[in-house]
Amino acid sequence: MNVISFKIGTSVFHQDKLYTIKAYPSFNEVLLKSVEKPYKECIVKVNTLIKESKNATSKVEHLVDLDDKEYKKALERYHIIKPLLDIEKRSTQDIQTVADKHSKGVATIYRWLEKYETYGTVSSLATAYKNCGGKLKGRLDKSVEAIIESVFEDFYLDEQQYPISVIYQKIVEKCRYANQTPPTDNTIRTRLKKIHPKLVAKYRKNVSVRDTRGMPGKFPKVKMPLDIIQIDHTKVDVMLVDEITRETIGRPNITVAIDVYSRMIYGFYISLESINFFSVGQCLLNAILPKEDLLHYHNIQGEWPVYGLPRKVHMDNAKEFRSTSLEKFCQEYSIENQYRPVAHPEYGGMIERVIETHMKAVHQLPGTTFSNIKQKGTYDSEYHASMTIQELEQWYLDFVINIYHKTEHSSLGMSPEEKFYQAFLGVGDGTIPFLPSAPANTIKLRMALLPAFERTVQKNGITIDYITYFSETLRKWIVPSEYKKLSAKIHTKSVMCRRDPRDISKLYVYDPDINDYIIVPYSDIRKPAINLSELRKSIADAKKEVIGRELEMHDIFRSYERLSTYVEKAKREKRSTLRRNSSKQHTKKILEYEEKILKKEPISRDEKLIIQEIDDDDDREGYDYYPVDEVL
Repeated sequence: MNVISFKIGTSVFHQDKLYTIKAYPSFNEVLLKSVEKPYKECIVKVNTLIKESKNATSKVEHLVDLDDKEYKKALERYHIIKPLLDIEKRSTQDIQTVADKHSKGVATIYRWLEKYETYGTVSSLATAYKNCGGKLKGRLDKSVEAIIESVFEDFYLDEQQYPISVIYQKIVEKCRYANQTPPTDNTIRTRLKKIHPKLVAKYRKNVSVRDTRGMPGKFPKVKMPLDIIQIDHTKVDVMLVDEITRETIGRPNITVAIDVYSRMIYGFYISLESINFFSVGQCLLNAILPKEDLLHYHNIQGEWPVYGLPRKVHMDNAKEFRSTSLEKFCQEYSIENQYRPVAHPEYGGMIERVIETHMKAVHQLPGTTFSNIKQKGTYDSEYHASMTIQELEQWYLDFVINIYHKTEHSSLGMSPEEKFYQAFLGVGDGTIPFLPSAPANTIKLRMALLPAFERTVQKNGITIDYITYFSETLRKWIVPSEYKKLSAKIHTKSVMCRRDPRDISKLYVYDPDINDYIIVPYSDIRKPAINLSELRKSIADAKKEVIGRELEMHDIFRSYERLSTYVEKAKREKRSTLRRNSSKQHTKKILEYEEKILKKEPISRDEKLIIQEIDDDDDREGYDYYPVDEVL
């Protein structure tokens, strides 16, 4: 079989073009240089190359690509070094003799020989592009340029989103293998900034690329509070525990909205559920409404004056921000919803920096997961976890109101609270010139921020996810079957329904006659209130049991009751297992301490405390313990 010899100077074909091998950036890549103008260099995988069975293309074919001046110069240089090419073991004296004969430098003769022996063509002796730098010109060798281009394509423009440090290390590694001087890290950072934003968005961020022409290069100027708010979410860097069992239940999600003008926190929502429109809606609800009731509920001392309807909302392109319900909400209250232009970090940097600042404060809490494994070290987050979700909400409220809002912001030159009051209190007499607008009907506002869907009213009520809701107030939408038979034009009209995912036991149906929502409960009011996650699990379990007929409401709740029984049993078994293991560990320690006592070995102060603690434990029945002093 044919064997490819990947030696320096070997001619190979790549994409129907002839190249010569120049260096080895890695063990499975080669640095190639085209034998034709413009002598492009590139890095390719060795398994993609095809060896040409014949010799490289004739020198004449290379020379015809040169202009007359370059043609004569290349031939002249070739004739100067030609005598040296025939010498198998040429010495330094041989080089010196040729250099003196033609009044050339020894280094120049060496350079011409290297070029010819590397590429094997007369055209390689033509005047090369000089990396002299200057405006809009690169200063790097073409080999290094090819390495940079290859690493950018393989590692930077990748969904894995390798950090710049990794990108630079790869470039340094390939340059060393290719015997090239690596560029500085600042050079690489500068090159990365020149990559087209849409390429970064498509290949690194994995988001759909939309036309962003016409968007301003800088963030729009903000003149007053609530002119623009930004909203985003993240996982909180702390493990929480269950309020009853005190067992760890994982990390919560937080959705945060800020007022861009003052950097005040506009609103937030913490939840253990996955991020969706409901999370965004609850954050906006918390943001728009006055905060006095919330502070009173959590017993927080302080002021949180931000409330009211914003004029613009800036969001990223995540699906929870592009829901139809959110779009209708913004239209309803004349809020301009703007989505962050692709690859424009200045449009989301403010909210991201605020969240990052808050997460650094979270790292002080017990059970924190820190930002990464390196920071976390050997810290056991689950072992130290002690906060419930309500306690986290209380802590976050206190932190926002009494610390963050009162701490000087570097870009403002004052605290967010001062900036906010400065805008609303005005100057001169210190009177408040205006207040932000807010919805007059809180109920309608809450309804507008719940997931919406349309359903028809049947004779038994409204059915959603196999759950039927019924109330006498629905009868006006029910069309008797005999009237439907009389006229094909008569049909059941759809109604707008909303449901709170935290409690699906009631449905909110919009009645245009009264311009308000009516509450419609389960058709069987004896059924327990459950949340949407429990409903989904119950439906999935019921479908496994019911075969050959349609799923009904009683099937769902029978499945829910069975799953609830499993959960309670698991909790009991878990507690008993933990208690059993704990008892075993205590017993082991007791035996060790008793053995030391029998051997009259000295007991440390910590061990004394442990024995004393065991002595005070009322659950340890059947053992005789004595005070530590008496034992010693």
